[in-house]
Amino acid sequence: MLVLLSLLLASCATRPFESAELRTETPIGAIRLFDANGQPVSDAPVGRVGDNLEILALSGGGADGAFGAGVLNGWSASGNRPKFDVVTGVSTGALIAALAFLGPGYDATLKDLYTNTTDAKVFRRKSVIGGLLSESFLDYTPLQRQIERVVTPGLVNQIGNEHRRGRRLYVATTNLDAGELTVWDIGAIAASNFPSDIRTRVVQKILRASAAVPGLFKPVYFRPRLDSDARQMHVDGGVKAPVLIRSFMFKVPAKKRTVYVIVNGQIKLVDAKEPVEPEVAAISRKSITELLRGLLYKTLYQGYVSTRNARGRFRLMAIPDHVPAAKDPLEFDPAEMRALFETGYAMGRSGQGWANEPPRLEAFERVSN
Repeated sequence: MLVLLSLLLASCATRPFESAELRTETPIGAIRLFDANGQPVSDAPVGRVGDNLEILALSGGGADGAFGAGVLNGWSASGNRPKFDVVTGVSTGALIAALAFLGPGYDATLKDLYTNTTDAKVFRRKSVIGGLLSESFLDYTPLQRQIERVVTPGLVNQIGNEHRRGRRLYVATTNLDAGELTVWDIGAIAASNFPSDIRTRVVQKILRASAAVPGLFKPVYFRPRLDSDARQMHVDGGVKAPVLIRSFMFKVPAKKRTVYVIVNGQIKLVDAKEPVEPEVAAISRKSITELLRGLLYKTLYQGYVSTRNARGRFRLMAIPDHVPAAKDPLEFDPAEMRALFETGYAMGRSGQGWANEPPRLEAFERVSN
């Protein structure tokens, strides 16, 4: 024990150079959300102008992403799936968003990713000592290879072409050095004048960062400016926003606005399936789970209020409480994921699972305009 403690005290994973001046800098390719005084601002360019503005927001959820993949496949099969003007994604929802943005032609890829994936295709376990002495307990090299296999230069070029037509794709990460949300304009990066291989690597890196669960997966470092070697540490966007809906997305003039939110998880009132053991690890794990569950609900409610104040329609779909979700979102069991995919497919095809507001709103929480 003394040897282990001495190792822990002596260990410190090295990180790239960082600058206090650039710690809060909005990176190249991201949307500036606040000014120097902390007031909301947006440099996001307005997308295409039309009668209808349709936004799709996909949450995180790990293995529960199979549900969202199923919803999109079933929605396509119904013949009613819109061509979304704006698509956003966080964590596992970021990868889904990149494929959903390009339409039903990538439904088969989504199905394969979320019905045939195993732990070995996402991460490798490290030894206890190896995890304690590094940035993470898991090695996500397999996930990196999966992203590189799917997010090809051709796919990035297609995203860029859609961006030029006025459509928008946004992905969220968390700038852990600053403790703030970063919203990446993936389409603008894909449509930029940088060489194809650089654009592709940057998009792959952002998707990897959005899914980098702190402590389990190592963080991803970004250089906010080309003229500096300083780096920012970025992790899972779900740390700050499990669902990405921001006011600037409603800037497009439109007669009708609709926001569709697919939650890759459940929105239960309580989670009392088992007692918490009187152990530090068990108490900490359940406490963090409850914090994240509360953050999800808060973010959904903020998105609902923003949508209704923009005089838009809010549509929400989540895994029903009676349907078994993944026992652990970071355990990729193909059988569990296929069952979730089929649940999502049936709901997406029938269109019966959409709610007009978050559940359990109290009297004065509802927006009536």
